[in-house]
Amino acid sequence: MPTSLTNDQRARLVEFLEPSRIVMVATIGRDGMPQVTPNWYFFDGDRVAISTTKDRMKYRNLSRDPRMTVCIASEPMAGDYVTMSGPVAIDEDDSIWPTTRSIISRYLPAERVDGMIEGMHAEGRVILWLTPEKVTFRS
Repeated sequence: MPTSLTNDQRARLVEFLEPSRIVMVATIGRDGMPQVTPNWYFFDGDRVAISTTKDRMKYRNLSRDPRMTVCIASEPMAGDYVTMSGPVAIDEDDSIWPTTRSIISRYLPAERVDGMIEGMHAEGRVILWLTPEKVTFRS
């Protein structure tokens, strides 16, 4: 799905999302209530990638209703943040591993990345790709 980001939004996102922050992921639960979880992420310039497993609630929610909102804030005061909402595509095959590596490499020292990924192979991993349709900056 093509991104709807403007060049200005893309440039602001690339700059703001470069540090290894935590993304708060909101999906819609079966009962209509939001379900929110913290995650690691990777931004490829157009979309946000999040790794999860098939046994997580967010995966089940997105399999039923593929809409997601995320919020990523600066630390420690959360004075600056961005929210993004849009549809999610789910990759469930072996194509996920380069993206998984990109996510893990943002948060762990290089010497720990291979061991972490090796352990993830048996977990039923997927990549959630959020294509932002609505982006809101607060700074």
